[in-house]
Amino acid sequence: MINLLKSPQNKGKKIVALIDGEHYPQINLDAVLLLKKHFKGIFAGIIFLGGTEKLTIDNLQNFYGCIVKKIENLDNDFIPALNFFKPDIVYDLSDEPVVNYCIRMKIASFCFTNHCSYMGPDFYFEYETKKPTVLKPSLLIIGTGKRIGKTAVSLYISKLISEKKKICIVSMGRGGPKKPQLMQASKINITPEFLLNISRKGFHASSDYIEDALFAGVDTIGCRRCGGGFGGKFFLTNIEKGLKIAESLKPQVLVIEGSGASIPAVETDFKVCVVGANQDWNNLVGYLGIYRMIISDIIFMTLCEEPISTKENIKLIEQKIFEIKKDAKIVKSVFRPVPLYDIKDKKVFLTLTASSLAEKTLKDYLESKYNCKVVKISFNLSNRKRLREDLYSINPDEYDMLITELKAASVDVVTEYAVKHKKQINYINNIPVIIDGKQHLDSFINKILNF
Repeated sequence: MINLLKSPQNKGKKIVALIDGEHYPQINLDAVLLLKKHFKGIFAGIIFLGGTEKLTIDNLQNFYGCIVKKIENLDNDFIPALNFFKPDIVYDLSDEPVVNYCIRMKIASFCFTNHCSYMGPDFYFEYETKKPTVLKPSLLIIGTGKRIGKTAVSLYISKLISEKKKICIVSMGRGGPKKPQLMQASKINITPEFLLNISRKGFHASSDYIEDALFAGVDTIGCRRCGGGFGGKFFLTNIEKGLKIAESLKPQVLVIEGSGASIPAVETDFKVCVVGANQDWNNLVGYLGIYRMIISDIIFMTLCEEPISTKENIKLIEQKIFEIKKDAKIVKSVFRPVPLYDIKDKKVFLTLTASSLAEKTLKDYLESKYNCKVVKISFNLSNRKRLREDLYSINPDEYDMLITELKAASVDVVTEYAVKHKKQINYINNIPVIIDGKQHLDSFINKILNF
């Protein structure tokens, strides 16, 4: 880390130090002086994080010879301190018990929110400052993890916007194409045969851009990415090329989807963060989920029902969000499946990536809503070995139709199986049903439409 501090690239940059009262003041001072010596930029001041065991002085500013901002409550006071100093780098000289590793992740989120990097003796969270701007108005949809319904939320919001405006969706995935692919839903009939043709050529036929085109009926562009840092940064991606294709189509609204918890490095006018109500709050903090929430205009909470989540966890997440973002606009929802083709009077075999905890809810809903009979459900769509075992565990004569989400192994395994065994194949879209906060979503959509 010393070499990073000495880098000539820091010329003109500002750094602030974090200290605590569990270190003796003289040790803190010596560390600050060493930091000043090595850093080739501007030392702006100190943020004091608390702790009193070894705090033997009253006037910290006189002792350290610089501006010192005291933090009483991290959630309330840290970001205002960053706003005051406007640093490019925050260097952490504190330690436990004042700052544990969970709190460090929270600090990293606050730093990223204020467009600055976070560094310590053996770590460096680098904020990416150079982000290309894109066509206006633009919407970025990100998530705090995998399998929380981000694509379903993106589809839902995109369809609402597309009722009034021409849109284009740029999505990416870990199975996305090497060269960005344009799919114009108005010019292509996306049939099971069409998907199989893509799969048999060795491409991922369940990629998000294909799902978006199938269910939203709009132009989509598929990109790829590899890796995902704590703050959502990629190691490899071709999204910039995908964005150029999107802009050439001249959409009235550009929608950009993240992948998992990754965040495309682009500047957009609006942001949505999807949070799973079944997620553990400490994990959300640990993976800089707070950063994703703070920068977003809307927090779209999914899976808000038992037994997938609990009332206690939903309440806890909501409470914690308001602690770090007092003006948060939270939309709560549950998912319900909508088949692409008619399933009335059909005996169906359903394959999903969802949690098996949702089995009774899904079965009861499909049977009552669509007057069908759910013979079997496999929740192993993302595990090809177990999925095949599930498919071959039942006689094909016991059902009429295979129904699958367009994800994971839905084409290369499920659709192939259906064709081989002469079974009808159907695809389902998971629709968010809003149970709270609809007024926030309506207002948000209107802002985009009237931008």
